[in-house]
Order: sequence, then structure tokens, then C-alpha cells
Amino acid sequence: MTSLRKFLFVLLTLSTINCFSINIIPYPQQITKNNGQFIIDNQTDIILENGNPAIKMVVSQFIDKINTVGGSVFKIKTEKSNQSRKSIVFQLVDSFKNESYHIQITPRSILIQAAKANGFFYAIQTLYQLFPANIYANKLNKQTKLTLPCVEISDYPRFKYRGLHLDVSRHFFSVNEIKKYLDAMAVRKLNRFHWHLTDDQGWRIEIKKYPLLTQIGSRRDETLIGHYYQNFPQKYDNTPYGGFYTQDEAREIVRYAAERFITVIPEIEMPGHAMAAIAAYPFLSCTQEKIKVATKWGIFEDVFCPRDTTFSFLQDVLTEVISIFPSEYIHIGGDECPKTRWEKCEDCQNIIKTHNLIDEHGLQSYFVQRIEKFVNSKGRKIIGWDEILEGGLAPNATVMSWRGIQGGIEAAKAGHDVIMTPGTHCYFDHYQGNPDTQPIAIGGFTPLSKVYSFEPVPAELNANESKYIIGAQANVWTEYIASDSHLEYMTFPRVSAMAEVLWTLAANKDWNRFKQNMPKEIDRYNVQNINAAKVFYEIQSTIKALENNKLELVLFTDNPFSKIYYTLDGTIPNNNSKLYKSNLIIDKSVLLKAQAYANGKKQGPLYVKPLIQSKISGEKYKVNNLNSWYKGGSEFALTNGIIGSTKTTNDWVGLTGDNDHEVLYEFDKLTLIKEISIGILSVPSLRGLISPEINIFTSTDGNNYSQTANLNLQNEITNEWKIIRPKIIFTPIQTKFVKVVFKNAGMFTGNNQKNGKSILLIDELSIN
Repeated sequence: MTSLRKFLFVLLTLSTINCFSINIIPYPQQITKNNGQFIIDNQTDIILENGNPAIKMVVSQFIDKINTVGGSVFKIKTEKSNQSRKSIVFQLVDSFKNESYHIQITPRSILIQAAKANGFFYAIQTLYQLFPANIYANKLNKQTKLTLPCVEISDYPRFKYRGLHLDVSRHFFSVNEIKKYLDAMAVRKLNRFHWHLTDDQGWRIEIKKYPLLTQIGSRRDETLIGHYYQNFPQKYDNTPYGGFYTQDEAREIVRYAAERFITVIPEIEMPGHAMAAIAAYPFLSCTQEKIKVATKWGIFEDVFCPRDTTFSFLQDVLTEVISIFPSEYIHIGGDECPKTRWEKCEDCQNIIKTHNLIDEHGLQSYFVQRIEKFVNSKGRKIIGWDEILEGGLAPNATVMSWRGIQGGIEAAKAGHDVIMTPGTHCYFDHYQGNPDTQPIAIGGFTPLSKVYSFEPVPAELNANESKYIIGAQANVWTEYIASDSHLEYMTFPRVSAMAEVLWTLAANKDWNRFKQNMPKEIDRYNVQNINAAKVFYEIQSTIKALENNKLELVLFTDNPFSKIYYTLDGTIPNNNSKLYKSNLIIDKSVLLKAQAYANGKKQGPLYVKPLIQSKISGEKYKVNNLNSWYKGGSEFALTNGIIGSTKTTNDWVGLTGDNDHEVLYEFDKLTLIKEISIGILSVPSLRGLISPEINIFTSTDGNNYSQTANLNLQNEITNEWKIIRPKIIFTPIQTKFVKVVFKNAGMFTGNNQKNGKSILLIDELSIN
């Protein structure tokens, strides 16, 4: 073999040895890849040079894991047995910052440095991700090779608060499921578990001084069936539902979390969302009338009354809670508290006068500040949702900003710590893929890419103000999440994206790299027996307008290794169908069906998208009475070719007001038309009613209109959630202006929470 060939052979060998993919989530701040590999075998010493019991516990956890492979029995040593053996050295370096670590892997040694046990713990989580995914199995195959690539990693978190929330009030989850939840958090270096323990639908924590909280408050008579807005009138399952955690079980969760360097933050909701507590102890409400634990979702008027007896009760509750949870913070809720009862309550009005409060918002501030003083007296701090800003913020409170980022900006500018958790990016009860392929969700649309795009520090803050953003959190509300598998589906893998948002510096984030790493991350979830959503493999699309009313459709998946095959004639595609290579130009109405493949296997569900093309596709239009909640996502919502879903109102344009509703379109020149169609969504529980009549008016000058056609829809009005798509055909006419007028359906009554003016929800308008 020539010298050149020998050199190329060696180079090839080295590159093969170094072909390990470094797919670590969250991604480290600094990483250098080197040639070679380290193999853990029975010729390896594991050395802890110095350390406290907490560090020894972390190293022992690591040894327990690798002892499940190959029959080896590793033990902690204080020095090498002899120089010929390899070593994994855990070295305490006091100068390192909290939670930071350094790893250096060579073919003969692994050096792990940190100042505290949590740093060593996070270093080990990184090591695990360098192994094959089956390292997470409870019992490893003895044939598994514990091989690591030679790398050097310096790492530390961007934010000190890296949170994940779980609502156990709407639906209850077992201690074992919560432990599984915590395990998945630990792998991704999240360190705060926000445990939402009380709400209108259930009180979930044992309070020994008030046993009725769990005897009565933890059980509801029945539960709403289906989505809150899909049935009208609403239906129930006639099945009692309940569950709670004993104090011993809660302490076990705290202990288990602490071993994974996760702090459990309990939430005891007040002054609103209190029906479960009031059902147990009616004296807590303004009316003091007996009520039941709520059986459906929403916001209710029965809230805690700020009498002294209520504060005595809450102080007793918080005293027991504080004895269970050693966390720095106690979350007191503070959100969505109607003031109706307070406005009519003599005691509340006397408190407002006595304390010179401005109004009921000032009364809420008084409530929060009084609770804060008590919590502070116990050496703890409070967190509240951003409504605690209303009426004046408690002096030492930390704000959790959920209604967008504005509350967080306001609090940070006032010098308060802030945890960002806006619903736009951080609510994992939202849909994450095509609603038509997904299990029931509350609504919204928060895909993996949107979570990853989240930036917790608003641009509106200067450097000094930005330091008050201590982190962010993902929230999992469980109105529609009743099982362990559904909880896991909604939470994972979006948590992986949130973990990288919170750990990795913004400058080091890379969506393309993250996507490359996701297949192995999903393998990790599979090995952990976590039912993570496979939306990563699902086909998505964007659409934009071209000239001559053509539409350009882009198909893609988050998985960079997928190929997409499609048909336009409604037949089911396979990997012999047309391969998607470039954007599709839509110049007529079609039924698109597409399927993603990787390695010759189907990935994700069949993608089905009816697309409507007409003479006004991609064109602007005017509407009156636009409802600010229902804008359809863009100014082209009625002409973008996309038909709205029955599962969500995201794509629908809503019109509401006292007069009739109008959509006006102007052609560039006189144009011959003969038919118009439009989709209408019936959602009575949202006041979304079908218009009883549609009238079409046309004009050549925009001033003088004549009626061209009309359609009576009186027989289509229904109490069901459904779509109709009426088509109006008329004698062909040359026109420049088209006005579609929908007769106002009037006031909606019959739903106490949603009475008011009706809303017309419309989607794709087609004119041909």
C-alpha cells in the first residue's frame, strides 16, 4: 500500500470513528468534536476526587445506570487502580457557576468538572444523550456498547428558571405518571415543576385541618363530554370523577423531583377558580350558599370572599402546603377572577371603603398583598399570573406572564422578576398539527417550530430590565387531556423545543440543527415509553397568492429526511406517486392528498387538503363588523384557497354587530360571473350562527348596486357545530363590484356564559 493510500485509509478510519452524531437537546453552549472514541468497559475506573453527599448521589446514579450493561460492577473510587486503566473522573471545581459543567472525552479518559451536584447531574444527562437511545431503557441489553465520541463541552443554562406546568385539577394523574413526567424533564435539564393543585373542578392536595377539601372538593358529580363549544346544549357523562394526593404522596413527589434537581412549585389558586374549595366550605364565598364542584370548564363567579375568615382558612392551608413543599416560591394563581360577587357583597364593599381602595380591582390587589405578607413571613415568595398586576402589584411578587408578553414587560420595568409563559408559544393544550388529524385540544395552534421560535426576553426591555426575566415555562392545562397517553402526546416533544429555548443561548439556537437532532430525540421518548406526538413527521403547508389568481402551495415536514408524494385527483398517494420536488401551482380547485415517507416507510398521517381556486383567489376584500377575536390569520383569509376546519376557529373570519354583515370585492375590470360560494361555520356555543339569508349585489361603478341573487338558509340553522357551504348560481352578469350581504342572525340567548350578539363565521369565498 502506498503512503498516500495508507494516509487516506487512516483518514477514512478516523472519520468513521468520528461519525457519531452529536444530537444533544438542549444543545450545549460550546462543543468541540475530536477524533476517536471512549469505550466504558471493565477496564474503566470511575473516580470521584472530592465531593459532598449530593455529588456522590449523582455519581452513584450514573454507576447504577451503566452497571446494567455487560455484567460489570462499577464502584466509586478516589483514584486510579493503575495507570494502564481508563478513567471517568468527576472533579469538583469551585470556580464554576451554578448548574454549569465541563466535559472532556479522550480515548483514555473522561473528565467531568462542576462546582455543584446539579452541574454534575446535567453533565451526566449530556453523556446519556451521546450514547444510543436505549441507554434510557430500564434494563439494558448486555450487548450494548457504552461508546462515547471524543468531544469537549462547556455548558451552562441561559435561564435559572426552566419550567413545565401540569394541571391536575381538571384531570387527575397518578404519582407514577408524575414521576415519569419528572424523568422526561430531567433528561432535558428543566428544573421547575409547577403543580396546579386546585381549581373549580377539583381540589387535589390533602389538608389535614380541612378534610372536606378532599372528601368533597376533590370529587365532581360528572364531566363535560367533548369540547366545551361543540355541543349545544352541553352534555355530561353522568360519572363521578375525583382523586387527590395525600401529603405523604406529595412529599414523595418532592423527594423524587429533588433527586433530579427539579423544584416542585405548588399552586393553590386564589381568589378565583375556587369552586372546589367553596363546595367543601361554603363560608368562603360571598353568598355562603352551598354549591357543587364545577363539572365543566370556564370561569365562574363564585370566588373567595376577602373576609378575615377566608384569610384564616387560606393561611392554614398555606401553612400545611409550605410544610410539604420546600420551594422558594408558592404560586397563588390570581387569574380570571370575576368581580360580580364582590360588587354585590356588603362585606367586600366595606373592605373597599375601610382600606380606601379604588374599586374591586383594588380589592384583588389587597387580597394578593395580604396573602403575600403571610407567605413572606414564612420565608417564601409568591408567583401569580399576570392579573395580579391589576390594582397594583404586591411588593415582592414574581409575575408569570400568560396573556401575551405585555404583563411581563410591565412587571420587569417595575423591577419584578418575571417568568414568561405566553399562550401564543407556551400552551401545550393547543393543537400542534393539522386539527383534523389530532386528538381533541382546546384550540389554538402551537407547532414544534413555533415553540422553538419563542424568545423569552422582549425587545422592548433594556439590558437592566432584561435581567428580571428569570426564565419561562410551558403549560399543560388538562380540560381535554384525561389519560396518561394523551398527556404525553400533548407535552412531548414540544418540551424538547422549550428546553432548548430555556437552556441554549439565543445565538446558539439553530432550528435546522434541532430538526436534524429530533429523530434521535423521538427515539429517546420511545425507549422511555413516552407517547410523544409524531407531528414532527406530519406534512405541513403554507400558501401564498400569485398573479392571475393562482396559488402557490409549499409542502414540508419538520423531518429533514422525509420525501413527500402527492396526488391532485383525490386518490391515495404512495411512494410511486408524484414526488414533491418544488412548490405546487394551483390554478383550479383540487383535492390534494400527500404522504410523507422516509427509508421507504410511511411517516405521519395522510395529508388531505381541499383547495379552492376562483377568480378572486389571493385577492384582498373588505368586510364590515370584523370581530377582533376571529380574523382568520391574515387579510387574505377568505381568498387563500383554504377551507376552515370544524375543530378550530383559527381559519375563520368572524363578523358581529347590529347591522347586516357584508363582504365587498372589487375586480380590476368588468368581469363575467355566474356563481358564488362561501363556507359558514355553525357554533352556537360561541354565538356562531348561520345567517338566515344571503343576498348578492353587483355594481359596475361601486355606487349603484342591484340585487343579483339571494339564498334563504333558514332551514340550515342548527344547534350543531358544523360547516355548510352554500353555492349561489345566477344568470351570468358583467360586474366590477360584488357585495355579499348576510342577514344578521340577531341576539343569541340560551348559554349564560355566551349570551350576546351573534357572530357570523365564514371562510373561503369563491366567485366564478
